[in-house]
Amino acid sequence: MTLVIDAHTHILSLAADAEFTAEYGREGSLCIYRSMGLLPSHREPTEHEWDDCGFSRKGFPVIGPEESLRDHPGFDKIVILAVSPQFLDGELIGTVDSFGITGVEGESHPERCNEYIGAIARAQPERFIGFASVNPLYRGVRKAVEELELAVTRYGCTGVKLYPMYQHWRPDDRELAFPIYDAARSMGIPVMIHQAGSTRIDARMEYGRPALLDDVGREFRDLRVIIAHCGIPWIEEAMFMLTKHPNFYADLSYHIATISREDLYRYLLRAEPFFVPLEKLFFGTDYPGFLYDPVALRTKLMTVNEDAERLGTPPIAQAKLDGIMGGNFAAVLGLE
Repeated sequence: MTLVIDAHTHILSLAADAEFTAEYGREGSLCIYRSMGLLPSHREPTEHEWDDCGFSRKGFPVIGPEESLRDHPGFDKIVILAVSPQFLDGELIGTVDSFGITGVEGESHPERCNEYIGAIARAQPERFIGFASVNPLYRGVRKAVEELELAVTRYGCTGVKLYPMYQHWRPDDRELAFPIYDAARSMGIPVMIHQAGSTRIDARMEYGRPALLDDVGREFRDLRVIIAHCGIPWIEEAMFMLTKHPNFYADLSYHIATISREDLYRYLLRAEPFFVPLEKLFFGTDYPGFLYDPVALRTKLMTVNEDAERLGTPPIAQAKLDGIMGGNFAAVLGLE
């Protein structure tokens, strides 16, 4: 039986400061609520308008293992991604266990992001898959490599998630990034990279282009690289990276929530003529983001052939949809 996997989710808190977390959430969701007609488009919303639009002033909800499992009924496994430390507007952010959910003792701090993720995955290995995260600009490249090795050997993480555009380093930087790729290759773990756009104002879009991974694919030919979010808005560029590099993959998170079911069907239909095997695509949600309901997005993917029937065009083979829903990711991680 093919596993059902959400290959891209987040957990715990982003910052210890609740007010900062609220403002961070507002910045990222402003465009969403404006596009839905719930906030004014030509001026900053008032506090009253923020409250009326349904956005909680408490910021992102604190998501623990119980909440994640609750919101993923019918899923076999959930990939939980660490966010490595970085400074944003003078605040140190990163995955934080603000309420002692993980059982990791001591002061709660973003530097312990991989401990938290590892603890959750070790506590329920049958349900959670932990991906570590490191930032070469935070404490330097050597420390980042050491932290990654610790995350894998001590904390039990089985992959790494990188955030170049948020942390302001190029993913093809041979001094900053390549040692991390080399370490991941040596340990046999995949590298997921946020190589896509962002609604965050501070994120550097020029570092988000999927084509920046071309040197990585040429230099590290046996490294498994996952392009997060299908490279949105550079969808075709990301697809061509999958065409060119045998060990490149992509997850559907974020992108799947921004398009209609018909557009998702058309995206899948044109992948193979673009020389991208559907086996290179993974289902993911970016949960617990604002529009990333795992059940709704799973339904969107698994019913795309209703649009094929309506349009009178070829359906996507059920086996390939099942693969996207979990089997493809499981094969890359050696779970099946």
